[in-house]
Amino acid sequence: MKKIIVLAVVAIMGTAATVNAQKIGHINTNDLLMAMPETKKAQEKLKNTQDSLNVVYGQLIKEYQEKDSVIRADSGKWTPAIKQIRFKEFQDLADAVQNYSTQAQQYLQQKEQDFFAPVQKTAIDAIQAVAKANGYAYVLSRDALLVVPTTDDLLPLVKKYLKIPDAPAAK
Repeated sequence: MKKIIVLAVVAIMGTAATVNAQKIGHINTNDLLMAMPETKKAQEKLKNTQDSLNVVYGQLIKEYQEKDSVIRADSGKWTPAIKQIRFKEFQDLADAVQNYSTQAQQYLQQKEQDFFAPVQKTAIDAIQAVAKANGYAYVLSRDALLVVPTTDDLLPLVKKYLKIPDAPAAK
């Protein structure tokens, strides 16, 4: 019986020693992504896409406002048949504005995913390569941790791996 207890204690201590031997690192992925030049390029592409969508949206809104002004000013002069046609045109335009807004938003979300997916993949691949090269068994997201040791922060190592220069210190 004593031998079983001794073996159990040795097994538990051996397991604890193995767990303690594994290196655990952490990284703030948001800081990494914001430091990557690819992120700035993706943001610029997204802004350009949004600006071009906004130009078309602005034209639709202008047309909508012009039709609204015409209807408000002239609808009293129209026959019921003309009124019905103009109000139908106005409603169709309002629907077109709403549809464009919805479709543009969906398109922009898709483009955001398209532009940022390669950046995120590069970041993840770099984190994995640095972790493997430095013997880290686990890398945790710093955002999810309440208490973070100052050691084992992989951000400087990953930035070095990606050849991202350190930002100059704020004055």
